[in-house]
Formats: sequence, structure tokens, C-alpha cells
Amino acid sequence: MIDDEGLQIYLEESREHLEDIENSLLTIEEAGGNFDEELVNKVFRAAHSIKGGAGFLGLIQIKELAHKVENVLDMIRNRQLVPTPETVSVLLSAFDRLSEMIENISESNDMDISEYVAALVGITNGDLPGEKHKNTRNELEEKMSTEETILAVEQDVVSTNADELKKNCKPRLLTVLLCSSLI
Repeated sequence: MIDDEGLQIYLEESREHLEDIENSLLTIEEAGGNFDEELVNKVFRAAHSIKGGAGFLGLIQIKELAHKVENVLDMIRNRQLVPTPETVSVLLSAFDRLSEMIENISESNDMDISEYVAALVGITNGDLPGEKHKNTRNELEEKMSTEETILAVEQDVVSTNADELKKNCKPRLLTVLLCSSLI
């Protein structure tokens, strides 16, 4: 590890980053797919800064957990993932664990993060129940019959499956899909 002064600077900066995370994530959750991109970027930058400093200081477990958090936030900001209550709950738990690790820095490399890493990886792999991932137009067309082909807004549709889409919308050939409940 680096000298004590460098570590103290890292701890202070990390605490500052973690201060507003809960409120920011809850605001993002409330907005659903209409979230404030700058707010997501702010939370992403916090995770990125914590990860970078941890890597420099040899804080392996903090680096690993922050990296997994960063991956989920990156999917949200790229609109590959809708910030559902399930996703935000996992992120909040992971940030809470990061806070515990920052407060117990000397033991942080020995702290178990496997539960948090598994949950975050589950989100990025699409394994969390209730998650809605974006399907591109081509993926959606493969699921639907050729008579029900649609042209989706910006070629993306948020849908858990084609049956949900069929139930909630009346797709017509080359009709623009504007189902606000799915976007």
C-alpha cells in the first residue's frame, strides 16, 4: 500500500463520493427509463474513482466490487438496462458494502464480497428476476412472426419478451411502436 497520507486522501475522497449515492440512486429508480443521464454519470464516476484509487493502493476487494458496480451503471447509462427497484436495491447494497470497506480499510482485502459480486454479475448477465433488457429490432423480429414486424423507436424496445409486447401493443407492419409502459 501507499503511504499513510495517500491513503487518507483516498479515504476522504471515497467518503465524499459515497455521501449522496443513496439519494441519487433512489432518484434514478423513481425515474425508471426516463432517468437523468447526468445523475447516472455522477454515480458512475463515483464508482470509477473508488475503483481507480483502490487499484492504485492495492485494495483488491474494493477495486473488484467497485468494478462490478461500474459495469451495472454503465449498462444503465447506455440504456441497456432499466433501473428497476431490484437493480437499485443491489446497487445500494453494494455501495453500502463499499462504505463498510472504506471505514474498515485495513481489513478490506479480507472482507467477503462474493454475495455482492454475484448479484451484480447476475444483473449484467440478465439473470435478475424482473429485469428488462433492451432488445434490438432484429432480436425482436426473430421472436415475432413476419406478419407482426415492427419498426421500433430508435430500433430499440424495452421488453421482457415478445408475448408482453404483443399483449400491451398492437404491432402493425412498419408502425412506430410508442408504448410508454414498455419504454
